[in-house]
Amino acid sequence: MVSAGTYILGVLALVAVGLSLGFTAYRLRRKLLPAWDGAPARLIEAIAALALLIWLGELWGTVGLFYAWILVGSSLLLAALAWTLLPGGGADLGDHPEEAASAAPAAGGGTKSVTGPAGPDALAWVVTVGVVALVFAHWGLTTKDALDRGIFNFDSLWYHMPFAADMVQSHSVTGLHYTETVFTNWFYPQNSELLHATGILLTQRDTLSLFVNFGFLALSFLAAWCIGRPYGRGHLTVVAAAIVLECHTLVVREPGAAKNDLVAAALLLAAVAVLVNIWAARRAHNPKVTGANGTLPVGWGLAVAGLAVGLAVGTKSTAVAIAAGLTLAVLLLAPTGRRWAAAGWWFIPAFLGGGYWYLRNLVVAGNPLPQATSLGPISLPHPERLQEGRPDFSIVHYATDTGVWREYFAPGVHEAFGVLWPLVIAGAVAGGLLALFRARDGAMMRWIGAVALFGLLAYLFTPLSAAGAEGAPVGFSINIRYVIPALLLGLVLLPSQRWFGGSKAGEDDAGPPPRWDWREWGLLLALLLVLLVTDRSDAALRDPARVFGLALAFLIVVVPAGLLLARARGAGRGIVLAGFATLALLVFAIGYPLQRHYLRDRFAAGSEIPGLQMEAAYRWARDQSDARIGIAGTTAGFLQYGLYGTDLSNHVIYLGEKGPHGAYNAIPTCAGFRAAVNAADLDYLVTSPFLNFLHTDNPITSPEATWLRNDPAASPINKSGPVTVWKLTSKLDPSACGPANAPLRRIPNTP
Repeated sequence: MVSAGTYILGVLALVAVGLSLGFTAYRLRRKLLPAWDGAPARLIEAIAALALLIWLGELWGTVGLFYAWILVGSSLLLAALAWTLLPGGGADLGDHPEEAASAAPAAGGGTKSVTGPAGPDALAWVVTVGVVALVFAHWGLTTKDALDRGIFNFDSLWYHMPFAADMVQSHSVTGLHYTETVFTNWFYPQNSELLHATGILLTQRDTLSLFVNFGFLALSFLAAWCIGRPYGRGHLTVVAAAIVLECHTLVVREPGAAKNDLVAAALLLAAVAVLVNIWAARRAHNPKVTGANGTLPVGWGLAVAGLAVGLAVGTKSTAVAIAAGLTLAVLLLAPTGRRWAAAGWWFIPAFLGGGYWYLRNLVVAGNPLPQATSLGPISLPHPERLQEGRPDFSIVHYATDTGVWREYFAPGVHEAFGVLWPLVIAGAVAGGLLALFRARDGAMMRWIGAVALFGLLAYLFTPLSAAGAEGAPVGFSINIRYVIPALLLGLVLLPSQRWFGGSKAGEDDAGPPPRWDWREWGLLLALLLVLLVTDRSDAALRDPARVFGLALAFLIVVVPAGLLLARARGAGRGIVLAGFATLALLVFAIGYPLQRHYLRDRFAAGSEIPGLQMEAAYRWARDQSDARIGIAGTTAGFLQYGLYGTDLSNHVIYLGEKGPHGAYNAIPTCAGFRAAVNAADLDYLVTSPFLNFLHTDNPITSPEATWLRNDPAASPINKSGPVTVWKLTSKLDPSACGPANAPLRRIPNTP
């Protein structure tokens, strides 16, 4: 458990870092983009604050100084420098003509009113807030389950949270944390893991990790609003985004866990939102600019969009396809003669946002993306693997296999997007096509439509999108999350197009959008029906955890929306700030008993992952502190996070042997294994079978437990089926391995 004093110190550290970086981001935006206002300005500040936090973590982690007091101190120092060196009142727009031309316009064609002169009435605002609250409440159901039992998302147990815990324990971000010997996920970009590590570092527990993705859920809605805002369609784009954000694929995996699919999608959508607002504002600033001759202003706005793309690629490598499409669009839309300048404004922030992890891979493995083993006929440096988990087929591999489409793909998309899944996919495709061929705002929107379509197409060729044995792509339904960024972008583009209201073809698009007509209201109704029917939103009202979900939505959606509405209707700034301060104090007060509940029950119950039998080992590890725990057998590797203990102080080491280009393979002999156990200086060892991905209840034997038998230095103290916890009292004897200790051999084509 955590004492009240420790909890308060953790809260103060979080507040210090959050407010300091938020203030610094605000001052930077006021200095560099003074003409931006409203929701787009808040979006830019969110991107900047996130980047500052990641940069501080990378800076101190590179030199082995990733400590809480250093992170807090450097955040406060940045805020002090921003207070001293950056003006608080903004700059004269005459000094920033390029940025004045790219300032985000207010809804309704340049006015700063809340809805714009021709915007929708209060009903649309109520619907919008209600939809956002509904999605937050639905996410709250999964979060409540994690609060009651612990983080049981497979990928979070496997590598997301172990990476974060290792950063905290080692105070470094440069090392490779080997989680098992089947995949090579230690080469994955780790921006999101660094965020979780920061939460653990400041609070000494992982409770905050259950809620990190709610921040990116909010960022997704903000970006969706900003895409529709220049055209008076923000309400529609928010509801369209909700259809994807509440889909089964995200609701059951992202809340209460460290999954990062939405993190990458939110950042890509944020980059698009910045580009859309730059382009729309340029045309509003100069009504004579048309879609044919318009160019993209080169400056700090473009840099922020590039930074968001870099942060996305630094989170998940599957973001590369959409990132590449946006890069091409930016370069082609840059003014003639300034494309090199545009490339600099785009690529430098993008590299700073995500290049750290790829540069580390290049140094270690000779390849920034070691999972890519070849480039056409050219072989690239990559780690060789002794064991493999599953074939990495793509969907295109089964393009003509009607049996696979009937048995796996159709049920998979139905599970992911509900009974109306054909409408969801068709809507995303239609959004891309309408933007491409009937864009209301010229070349930029056409390019973004093309990027959305390219993202959907690239998903079909993505490795592991149809993972599994030949003819049995059981990984399809799990990895359908790879299409989330493209699907989200396509659906958000749908309500922003000319066909759904606004000016007719051939008319000037630079002025204010017209008042909503039957098409806008009809589309809003259609989007709501799809949301409620296909995502089964009624679950938020029927689930036993509905009280928690609804309370969470009320506190972090409804109350803030009410305070912002009060401010828009003339309430004093001091009153509104006092309201937010009171809300923050209430949340922190509730957080203490909530954290005690979580830590009391964390990993105390069964894992409910069929056939893996790690429950007893989890319960044993709860009470261990500062223990060195070795693990062998990939089942324990894939589920290792539960062994870190309640206070996350246990050092968990997967036993293997290093190879060229960052390889890490299973130890093939008894003598080699015993020697590795001795070298690791372990207190305990957990042995488990090789995980059978197709049939988890039928594990494949791994020989490490056999290699330990008859050695007096290893005593079994906890056993559940094939999973055994051993206490090590002295050094093992490698020379005592007899001829009966058969070596481990390569396991071919194991799904």
